[in-house]
Amino acid sequence: MGTGEPREPQPFTLEQRLLDAVSRADRQTIERALERGATLDVTDDLRRSPVLLAVMDANDLELVRWLHAKGAGLDAPDAGGRSALSFAAANGRLDIVRYLAEHGAAVDRADGQQRTPLFHAALEDHADVVAFLLDRGARVDAPDRFGDTPLIVACAKGHGRTASLLLARGADPARRDQEGRTAKARSAAGVAVCERLP
Repeated sequence: MGTGEPREPQPFTLEQRLLDAVSRADRQTIERALERGATLDVTDDLRRSPVLLAVMDANDLELVRWLHAKGAGLDAPDAGGRSALSFAAANGRLDIVRYLAEHGAAVDRADGQQRTPLFHAALEDHADVVAFLLDRGARVDAPDRFGDTPLIVACAKGHGRTASLLLARGADPARRDQEGRTAKARSAAGVAVCERLP
């Protein structure tokens, strides 16, 4: 640090070691931390749980299953209100989304921006995830805090296939964002399904 003083290394706590190992999908270190007394109800300073880190960082369904079998909760949101299912939906990981939803994760849990997993899937053009979430009862027109709906963001991002699916499943093209714009008004150029909207 430029002062000539030796820097004292700060060791990980057992819980920090467990969370770091989950982020890296290092099952051996996770097992060792659990054997030494770490628990799976721990969270980091952003309230990210082991399962959330297994989805967000490791992106590993088998690790999620293993943690769940050991007693880890699946649906705890982080400090921003986002759940593991929300991150899996944004990443297009239908296999993880399916596992979480089938084991009790809320498909419509809104984050701090009021964005649902369906919103994140539509934003990233993961039509297969969108279809699955709608099949599980996700609200097709759930708006975020700015009034954007999954259809509005799909059109704005140029995701015609996802927009078509949302429309086929009942999305309302007349919904408006906080500035009064519809999906058609927000549509990226060349997205025919959005440009043809009323």
